Amino acid sequence: MNIKRVIFSVILGLTFCSAFGQKGKLAHYFDNPIMVDSLSTIIIPTRYNSDFLSSNKIAFWGDFYANIIFYNFVEDSYKPLFENDTYIVGFGRSYNLYNNHTNQSKNTTSQWIFYRVKNYDRNKNGRIDEKDPTILYVSDVYGNYLKPLTSENENVISFDIFEKQNFVLIKIQRDQDNNGKFENDDKDFYFIKLDLTTMTFGNKIEIN
Repeated sequence: MNIKRVIFSVILGLTFCSAFGQKGKLAHYFDNPIMVDSLSTIIIPTRYNSDFLSSNKIAFWGDFYANIIFYNFVEDSYKPLFENDTYIVGFGRSYNLYNNHTNQSKNTTSQWIFYRVKNYDRNKNGRIDEKDPTILYVSDVYGNYLKPLTSENENVISFDIFEKQNFVLIKIQRDQDNNGKFENDDKDFYFIKLDLTTMTFGNKIEIN
């Protein structure tokens, strides 16, 4: 049987169970699967439903995922990226199994996947919102070796991957007035290079 047909059937079944098999609780739902290793692994982001997002746990704004499932279709096994659900800011896709369309994701390289995560209530208002920091995490393409690259004291605005040149360029915002919030009034930004081999940072690029 065609491998793409098998994978599609598995994902369709998982999606059906998610949509109709979780009555009586705040169900998550599956987003489109993404191929990260054509020999073994796809990832399936999961989203919160609107009832959870409108609770007092998180401000109702933005594009959030709850977790990411790494599915090994050779071993027919899977695992979540985070032990507990968190708030992953909009996640890209690199291969869509439904329409065979290939599109290089800004989140991935051949070895690494990068995630912008909001999981720290820095302004101490009892929920995660746009004024809390976005922290950059990384794992390999199988969901192993997950770790944060930046701290809760700075806010990752964006990042651009230059895989051929072997680095990521990250734009970071500082809490300029030290009020515990990242706001439009905080105009202190810098860029910094992350080496894709060593996962170490270079010098900060700043405007004096």
